[in-house]
Amino acid sequence: MDKRRGCPTLLLVRVAILLFIALPALASDSLQWSGFALLRASNRPERVPFDDHAVSAQVQLGIDWDPSLRFGGHLHLLARNDGDGGDRARFGVVEAYLEQKFYPGEDRIRIMEGAFFLPTSRENVDALWESPYTISPSALNSWMGEEFRPIGIDASYTWRHAITIGGTAFTGNDTFGALPAGRGWMLRDHWALLGEHLEAGFGNYSSVSAETDHRIGWSARARWSNDFALVQLTHIDNRADALQHGELYNWETRFDIAGASVNWNDWTVAAEDGWGPTAINVYGSNYKDDLVAKYLLVSRRVGNHRVSIRGDGFQTGESHRHALTVAWFWAPAGPFRTGVEVMTSGRDHKVSAEVRYNFAGH
Repeated sequence: MDKRRGCPTLLLVRVAILLFIALPALASDSLQWSGFALLRASNRPERVPFDDHAVSAQVQLGIDWDPSLRFGGHLHLLARNDGDGGDRARFGVVEAYLEQKFYPGEDRIRIMEGAFFLPTSRENVDALWESPYTISPSALNSWMGEEFRPIGIDASYTWRHAITIGGTAFTGNDTFGALPAGRGWMLRDHWALLGEHLEAGFGNYSSVSAETDHRIGWSARARWSNDFALVQLTHIDNRADALQHGELYNWETRFDIAGASVNWNDWTVAAEDGWGPTAINVYGSNYKDDLVAKYLLVSRRVGNHRVSIRGDGFQTGESHRHALTVAWFWAPAGPFRTGVEVMTSGRDHKVSAEVRYNFAGH
């Protein structure tokens, strides 16, 4: 089988690369870039949810083009030392989209076209979809980073800076649900690349970008927020056909996420609860699993230090697990940040240490 069959991202990636090569000549003062390089070491539990590499390194780069307040573009590139057994997993594009903003009165309309993270996470709130609180995201957002990347159009309307409604129509993501149902939940920051095929267990793979059944998925969300708090409800339906397409097995997944966060002085409290069914059809028989993932995070910043604690719960069918994460970061003046994280789940434990170098320019 040609793994590229049904993958709509090749043209998207080519257009994005040509676009951002041409941008400096068109508007050099509108082009900015930023990112980071990190080196991480940990003990290596060889079981889900902590199966990861003893030493890992990655570089992430974001390129933003903002010629005006109403129009812009974003390109997110990633390179890492190990692709975790996946195909085309070491270097590539994470996001590539164009963006338009309109301001009728005190309201705002935002439209995006391309490949992007859906704005659901209450912990991955920094640039390049990073978390300022822990080294490893929750099971819920680890899954979102690995297996969900809408490729399509997103539109949102914000009324009086408080209430936002949004909707997304997307291609790809037909295998959404394969990782927790087949391999199991993980806690790690492996952002899927466009075109990547990631092992999902039982000889099958997952891909955020492969389009195999030619059905349009959709998502809708509603949000209320002010200067201190935010509450959001999101529904995702990938409308997959639940059939096998070579090494890719489509999972028909409908998933809801309720999230909230509160920021008060140096304290942050964030929580999300996600649930929904996923199903496949094997030789004419339907098999269904119920997916559940939730977390509660409490974090406090003290000077140049930040301490966070997070409790996770995640479930596939009748399998229930919990995890506890404690993380500490030190970010003195300058480009470096160091951190230590301890995670435990049942009899499995993982300790990680990280050094990160941040950079920016234009």
